[in-house]
Parts: sequence; C-alpha cells; structure tokens
Amino acid sequence: MGHIILKDISKQYDDGIGHQRMVLDNVCLEMNHGDFVAVTGVSGSGKTTLLNILGTLLKPDSGTYLLDGKIINDMEDEALRMIRNQCIGFVFQDHRLLPQLTAWQNVLLPVLASKKRPSDEDLTWARQLTEMLNINHVSHQMPSTLSGGEKSRVALCRALVMQPRLLLADEPTGQLDKLHAHEVGELLKEVNQKLGMTIVVVTHDHQLASSAPTIYELVNGKLMLQTT
Repeated sequence: MGHIILKDISKQYDDGIGHQRMVLDNVCLEMNHGDFVAVTGVSGSGKTTLLNILGTLLKPDSGTYLLDGKIINDMEDEALRMIRNQCIGFVFQDHRLLPQLTAWQNVLLPVLASKKRPSDEDLTWARQLTEMLNINHVSHQMPSTLSGGEKSRVALCRALVMQPRLLLADEPTGQLDKLHAHEVGELLKEVNQKLGMTIVVVTHDHQLASSAPTIYELVNGKLMLQTT
C-alpha cells in the first residue's frame, strides 16, 4: 500500500503570451510503501504541480502515474474523488481548518464526508491520533484559539484520520517560525516511523527537507536526486 511509480510525467502551462512553459519534463519517480521523500526547488519550479498530480488533483499532459499498480491518470473523475478521500491525505501550508468547527470536528471531517456518522473504530483511531500528536487537550477549542504548531497537528490528524496509503504535504512550514517548523518535521518523521506511511513533502525549507531520508530537487522540470 502506498507504492508509487511515475513514468515520464510531463506538464506544461500557457505563459499568457502564446507560449507553453514546461514545468515537469519526463519526470520519473518510484517510491515503495513507507518511503519518506522531500522535493525541494525554487518558487515556480513545479513542486506543487508535482504534488497535485500525485494527489490526483491534476492530470499530466503525458506519462503514467501508478498507485499500487493502478493507472491513476486514466480514471474518471468520480473514481479519482474516491481515491482522494480514501487513499490520500493532504496537509496544506495554510492548514485549511474550518473556523466554525472545533479541532476535534475538523479532525473528523474526512470521515463525515464519506459516511453519515463515524463508527466506533473511526472515533478510536481519531483519539489515538490526537494523543500521538499531542492535541487531545485542545480538541474542544476553535482554530482561532490554537497556536501555529497546534493548527499544524490538527491538520495532520485530519489528513491521517482515513488511514491513507499516501500522505502529501505542500509547504507545511511556510507560515511557521523555525521552532514550529522543526516540530512539523519531527511530526512527519514520527508518522512515517510509527505508521509506516508513504510521505511526500514539497518545500523550499531545507531544514524540513532534511527530515526526509531521500531528497529530490526540481530543476528545469527534471527531478534530481540529492546526495550528501
């Protein structure tokens, strides 16, 4: 579960003056279950485009994306929606917590999107996550009362509550100071080690990238493996 293969993935955009700009140029990547990879690169290098393709939010112009042996980019929209909800967890830079809901209600949102009410198993797993990520004491609070680090943990719990095969994080430390950014990196390592979940994080934060055992850099549309 969580095995990824990208074969010759390319994506280009219209630059607004009649030309096409190649953002991803025959990108290839293979990740096994439980791998933790960081992708770095300057702004505009294609990091978020790559993540959106992995998250089925965007289809490549060419190439093949396989998740656990299934060709993802050939699927219909409804099938892709099911994969996004059941198989992929997302963590965003701005957290995207609903301000009118408590932290606990935000954590349970993906469950409620897929069924009328959470099962006992769902609730038990959600509580285990809040304990593991140390936010059970703020579960009743509204997002406006949480610190940046607490919001990040709530968002991470929400991303994990459906027990996804793949966790995708898009610049998760972009709005945090160094202390909280380090905390997020440690949380991702903990999730990877304790849950054995496949993780891809895209970031320009070299401190966060160093949390991952494997680091790639996007340069001129090409994915380059970084070596120490």
